Amino acid sequence: MSKGRKVPPQVAADDRLREMMEERDAALLSMDEARLRAYFLKYNSRPAPKEPEVFWRMVHKARTACTSLPMEVRSESKRWLLARGSEPLDDGDVPL
Repeated sequence: MSKGRKVPPQVAADDRLREMMEERDAALLSMDEARLRAYFLKYNSRPAPKEPEVFWRMVHKARTACTSLPMEVRSESKRWLLARGSEPLDDGDVPL
């Protein structure tokens, strides 16, 4: 019988959440369509939208809302969305 240290369930959940967020941020920063679609599918029951305009709006909205991303990246996505008549998800905290 192993006498290894047991990790409390909350710590394990926190580690999984941190890992998921790091993976999300890396995908959003990469702007690589295949990587973004793979991440989306990993954590959703359906694939990301097939229509390019819908897909990229979703990605840019996520980037504006993600407070762990650099402000410059969030601003870039906010400008992209506004140029296409879409609202960003930043609560007004991201400058143009």
